[in-house]
Amino acid sequence: MEEDYKIMILGDTRDGKTSFQKSLQNNLLCDINDEWQKTYDWLLELETSYHFLEILDIIIQEPIGELFKCFSEKFQGFILMYNVTCKKSFQKVQKFHRKFQMNHRANLEYVLLANKADDQKNTKKRKISRQEGEQLAKEFGCPYFEISLKRKDRLIGDFVDILHYFAITKEKINHEDIVEDFQNLFERQELCDHVFQLQDNKQIGVHRLILECRLKISFEKIQKVLLTITPKQAKHFLKWAYCGYTKNPYFSDIKNVCQKLDLNYIDFSGAKKLINDLKDLNENDKTKDFTLIIGETCIQTHKLILAARSNLFRGFFFSCKKSTNQVKDYSKKSSQNIQNLINFFYTNQFSKPTSKNSYLELLELIDYYQLNMKSSLNNKLHKAKKRKECTIM
Repeated sequence: MEEDYKIMILGDTRDGKTSFQKSLQNNLLCDINDEWQKTYDWLLELETSYHFLEILDIIIQEPIGELFKCFSEKFQGFILMYNVTCKKSFQKVQKFHRKFQMNHRANLEYVLLANKADDQKNTKKRKISRQEGEQLAKEFGCPYFEISLKRKDRLIGDFVDILHYFAITKEKINHEDIVEDFQNLFERQELCDHVFQLQDNKQIGVHRLILECRLKISFEKIQKVLLTITPKQAKHFLKWAYCGYTKNPYFSDIKNVCQKLDLNYIDFSGAKKLINDLKDLNENDKTKDFTLIIGETCIQTHKLILAARSNLFRGFFFSCKKSTNQVKDYSKKSSQNIQNLINFFYTNQFSKPTSKNSYLELLELIDYYQLNMKSSLNNKLHKAKKRKECTIM
């Protein structure tokens, strides 16, 4: 089971926060802690993993001072809810967001949730348009959702999407290095071997190995869909295809493209799915096109994966005038530790070093191959390095 994490739902009185969660009561375990707050427990299953979320519905509407600081430090995500028929409600979520910014919590994730939408009775009463909501979400840098409590057939799906957004965001934080590596691989457009045509006579380069590994869809089908969306949407979809994560405001656009491609967005995105796909790729010897030679040991791997994860290999492949499919390693380190490092490129995990020397050698290899170490492992490695310990646990 995944590590538990907490979400707070904030909004003005009578915005429907409690009604929203009660509408999901068949899927929620409700526990009333005391008179001014309610917590709802949600167990979300994604692929083979489980995510346990605690959602706090706070009744006090002016979380200020120490109370606000206390809550904001304990929660990883915030649902900012407003009522589309009430301008005051719309202004209140902006006030909440400013409070977060004043407290300098840059690592917080938000979802902007518009309630009482798509309700015929409220259509004429609507004061905040969808365009205004989407614009505010872009200013916040978060995804935007609209719900109607009277549309219970869609409510569960919308809520699962919201929880899933928080889940993949947390995965991104835990595996920030691998996510960033594959985002950069797409952005740099180096070593691309296929070009997609976009609207307005624009083009974009991609790497066949990555898309074949990740999407498992014919390039003809992808091309047909890309021509039906804007170049900006196409770029963000392809970037998402590389790493399972994209900038917050494009969440709904990615979902729409996935529907056209018959992809299940929830089952596909997130750093864990990326790692699983890379593990499968590592086991496919037929696609490996590069050999790393360490003494008498030969390690088969993929040139593109090496370039994505190691700045040393990236510089070598980009500057190499001749196409090469093998190279000798001159780091003078053990083949076992280098194999451990190569496995990290695919799994984002190191095998535990067996001795102090192998541990120190691994640290040296990380520097030698110029790895982008931003995951939680990075802190463990550097703390242990300072203490000169022989373990990373």
